[in-house]
Amino acid sequence: MLMSFDDARTRLQTLGGERLHPKYMTGASEEMMASVRLEHAASEDDYAAVHALATAELGPGLASLDEIKRVDQLTGASIWVIRRKGEVTGFLAPLALSAAGVKALVDDTFDAANIRAEWVVRVGEPLAGFYCWCYAGKDQVSRGALVLGLRTLIDRHFQTLPFFGRDSTEAGARIMAHLGFFPFDSTPHLFWRCCSVMQEIAA
Repeated sequence: MLMSFDDARTRLQTLGGERLHPKYMTGASEEMMASVRLEHAASEDDYAAVHALATAELGPGLASLDEIKRVDQLTGASIWVIRRKGEVTGFLAPLALSAAGVKALVDDTFDAANIRAEWVVRVGEPLAGFYCWCYAGKDQVSRGALVLGLRTLIDRHFQTLPFFGRDSTEAGARIMAHLGFFPFDSTPHLFWRCCSVMQEIAA
């Protein structure tokens, strides 16, 4: 069951704004993701496979193929794939957010199908959090690896940064519940998790 608590905005403010993080750096990001069997999308075929998989698993209304490529080019670290026997069988898309991106999510003005450049930050630049843009896997093995990868990012590598997600699908809502996300105040369909904040609540 998804838990809730009051005044998430105040708790979010205590985390501070944008700051550099040693794992959101060229080289360090690739090494970190490789530890959970993910690699950065590297070709037109990779992006096409990601878009096809997202559409097949989650339905229409998602970001277009061109949008996926554009956003990954903006950040240099947004689309990560898992391969089995050389085939892309799943992907994870965590968007590194600027303070403006976090504000847009909280204010419910963030459009996940049309990402503004000012909402995201390039690898190596200060960031304010992450948005779990999308994830999908062709099979249970791939989906399990992706959830493990996301949990590792949230609870091990970026413990003091907030992660946000939306319950746009039933599967997404189940994953957020499994990972311990909380509803974010009264912002519709928005959930968040920050390991340092949630540890404080549990204590």
